[in-house]
Amino acid sequence: MSDSSYAHTIAGDLLRIITAAKEQGVNVDAGFRNQVMSSPALTLTYLFLTKNDLLKVPALPAHVKKQVRHSNALATLEGVDQAGHKQTIGVHLIWSSAKACSAIESETEMRAGICVQGLVAYTQQLKALLRTDIARTVTEHENAE
Repeated sequence: MSDSSYAHTIAGDLLRIITAAKEQGVNVDAGFRNQVMSSPALTLTYLFLTKNDLLKVPALPAHVKKQVRHSNALATLEGVDQAGHKQTIGVHLIWSSAKACSAIESETEMRAGICVQGLVAYTQQLKALLRTDIARTVTEHENAE
């Protein structure tokens, strides 16, 4: 899949998440979260945050601050350490818009807000984590037999 088609796919996914949240009565302009995937070793969550909320995050890198606009989506990856405790292992700004989430009406608007640098970093980290998770699952399965 090309980077362009992947960005289109993510934009469509984000729009569907916003639309579904609105249909469920969530105030999408106040910020919300959507857990996309969860396994025993890895959790992927999308956080939709306003500019004010996101700029309150301590130690937010300067290059990310420059990309923050009215509405933002971050992909967060959580893993499990050796002791079995969850820990955040990746946070990536993947979308930002000057409009409120409730005002986004099309995939075209979503695609225009894709943060390519954050999406690439997120994709690379997720692929590496999934490879590790799959290998660990296969090994555990083989050892159980």
